[in-house]
Amino acid sequence: MLEGLEPTKNYRCKVRDTAKGLEQKDSKIFLEAVADSEKWSDKGLSVALAVRGVKISNEAIGRHRRKFCACYR
Repeated sequence: MLEGLEPTKNYRCKVRDTAKGLEQKDSKIFLEAVADSEKWSDKGLSVALAVRGVKISNEAIGRHRRKFCACYR
């Protein structure tokens, strides 16, 4: 019944996908903000981006910052 059971492979990262969807200049600013955890909390960055029309959850930002996302697998 369970022959061939394998873990689901999810190679998506919302931070990476969001960066790819932005213009080059905005992508650079976005990635710099994600990297700057001293200036931006996960929630604070998520809210500031939402105000500007970029939808990404604080959980996705946190996973990327802690290297728990697909970028680091």
